Amino acid sequence: MIELLNLALAGGIAAAAAPIVIHIAHRRKLKPIDWGAMRFLLEMLQRKRRSLSLENLLLLTVRVLAIACLAFALTRPNLRLGSVLGGGDQIARSGKTAAVLVVDDGLSSAEGRTTHAIETVKKLALAYLDTLKTGDEVSIIPLSRLGSPTADPIYDLAAAKEQIKALVPTAVSSDVPGMLDAAVNQLQRHINGEAELVLVSDGRNDGWRRDDRARWDELARKLSGPRDAIEGSRARPHLVLLAPEAGEVDGNLAVTNLQLDRALVPAGRPVGVRLTITHVGRRAVSGTLVRLLVNGRPVAERALEIGAGETREISFSHTFAEPGSCVVEGAVEGARDPLPADDRRALSVHVEHRVPVLLVEGRSGTTALDGSLGLVAAALDPAGNGKDLFTITRIPLAALNERALSTHRVVVLGDLPALDAAGVAAIEHFVVAGGGVLVGLGPNTNAELVNRFWARGGDGFMPCTLSKVVEQQEKPAIPAIASLGHPALTAFTAKTADAWKDAGVRRFFRFELGAGHDITRILTLDGGEPLLVERQRGLGRVAALATSMDGSWGDLPLRPAFVPLIRGVIGSLGAVVLPPRNLAAGERLAWCPPDNAPTDNITAEGPDGLAVALSAGVWEGRRAVVSEPLLKPGTYQLRVADPVGVIRYAVTGGAAESRLEALTASEIKDCVRGLTVHRVASPARVAPMFTAGAAVAIELARWLVLAAVTLLFVEIWLTRRMVSGERTAAAAAGLER
Repeated sequence: MIELLNLALAGGIAAAAAPIVIHIAHRRKLKPIDWGAMRFLLEMLQRKRRSLSLENLLLLTVRVLAIACLAFALTRPNLRLGSVLGGGDQIARSGKTAAVLVVDDGLSSAEGRTTHAIETVKKLALAYLDTLKTGDEVSIIPLSRLGSPTADPIYDLAAAKEQIKALVPTAVSSDVPGMLDAAVNQLQRHINGEAELVLVSDGRNDGWRRDDRARWDELARKLSGPRDAIEGSRARPHLVLLAPEAGEVDGNLAVTNLQLDRALVPAGRPVGVRLTITHVGRRAVSGTLVRLLVNGRPVAERALEIGAGETREISFSHTFAEPGSCVVEGAVEGARDPLPADDRRALSVHVEHRVPVLLVEGRSGTTALDGSLGLVAAALDPAGNGKDLFTITRIPLAALNERALSTHRVVVLGDLPALDAAGVAAIEHFVVAGGGVLVGLGPNTNAELVNRFWARGGDGFMPCTLSKVVEQQEKPAIPAIASLGHPALTAFTAKTADAWKDAGVRRFFRFELGAGHDITRILTLDGGEPLLVERQRGLGRVAALATSMDGSWGDLPLRPAFVPLIRGVIGSLGAVVLPPRNLAAGERLAWCPPDNAPTDNITAEGPDGLAVALSAGVWEGRRAVVSEPLLKPGTYQLRVADPVGVIRYAVTGGAAESRLEALTASEIKDCVRGLTVHRVASPARVAPMFTAGAAVAIELARWLVLAAVTLLFVEIWLTRRMVSGERTAAAAAGLER
């Protein structure tokens, strides 16, 4: 089979038609004229006519072939005989190899009671490196360093083997499309012609992400396109999967979720903690304990009995005595399962003393319950003494400015008739920087101004645009929960639907959500219309309520469900802690010190007690202290001078890693769709894949250049012969005459 390594230059073959075009354009157009001497030449011309026609045709053919050979040589044709000499699922190498190894060192690679799965992964990778020879170049990209800057390929195979031997399991979640995409990008740094992308994994199906068709289709386009589609690579890459045939596990326990029953955690009040324990396998587990730890200290424990394949939810209650940064951990002890790394999960929480909330009213009142937000103020601070979790500040619209916003975490806009340009800009800056905003509508709301200046076609702070006001003539609309798991609704469960049945909404604005996939519906009306929606805007979030919060458009603010609803929404909007302290494995710890504060006395330590390297950096445009990617799960502590003290971060792995499901051939086929994947399950079978299928490959470019030069010499010889023949014919004609 002939393959063109420089397909982009194939169009140059069309230049071979140039001699034909020139020949046709310069043919002599003879006009017959009879004259006396003509009769002496007729006999000679008849003898030479056939000979001249054949010589002209031969000369034209030689010229066309010479140009075609040169143009074809530029495409670098390669005659491969591997399909004849090789066979089966073997890869034929005909030149120097450009190899990129992406190694899955994620959480599931720590599986094993005595020997971790990572050891098999390393044996497969080392067996592959043994098939490479001097002059081959290799890049090694572990999953744990997927987002780090890549290095140039190396030719030192011994150094490459040392990199493989140094790998250890991490808590990073597998991402096979991401790893393969990084490998394709790394090929741009390679110069050798035979490209091979090698994925080395533990044989589990976590990270293959079959539902992410967009990325798989993009990978298929890159890997099955023209050979010059991957810049720097001279051949379409072979895709190799080195993964053992993983079996079914007997039983594995994992803490797959840990959450609190409220978004804002107050000091001195009991908080519910829910742990989700998942069992995978065929063997039931008994005699284990589930413990709740706060800052590393056990505070409660429960016995656990769980059957094969079950999921159990265990609840605890804990009261945080002091405000500040804490880490709550749920741990399963005594499980003796094959993946102990997922037996513990941590959650960083910031225990609050006071949360400042700014209420901006479009209509002020004479008593505490009057005004656009009087009922909201009562819900947030029922006693009215400022000692609740929420500290309330009520101001009129005219007092809204950036200075007023700077000292608050959440802002509530209550039925404002309008906002000037400075007010809109101040709200947008507040939200983008991480603040929370709740927009309440009502009789004074001007939909045209809201759409023009607050929403701005999706670019403003308003989550959506407003349509007309809908009035329920016959009976009020009843609210219903649309997103039960939303942090704003932690006080409600599926059994509390009756809490809304007496809350009627008589008038409301119709929200035009359009194709806003980033808009979350928190509450709807029984007719399906959205009532409370939320949207991420920069680092903060904005929620909008379609009806009034003063009771003028319905009795929702007068019902018991309104109090936990408002407190939940404000708590959710105000619970944003930036930079985030709950991190996925592989992310970096970050902390932004106050302006001009020194950073040389800041230290950090990991869950193993070892120091974590810190460096000066930037987080969202702000000066920050950042760490290297954190690869181990657990609690990390950042120690800062007083008054900040200790800041605690939690690093967790992906819950999907705990399923330990074996990767099947059908799953691979469903992901790659049309691409050829060469799979090897045993280190002993790696070398035969590349040696038994050795191919014969012939580079045709040099032979085509030689053929073109030879044809040029033939063209010169034919031209001289024809000129000599014409002179001889002319001389003979003169003698006859």
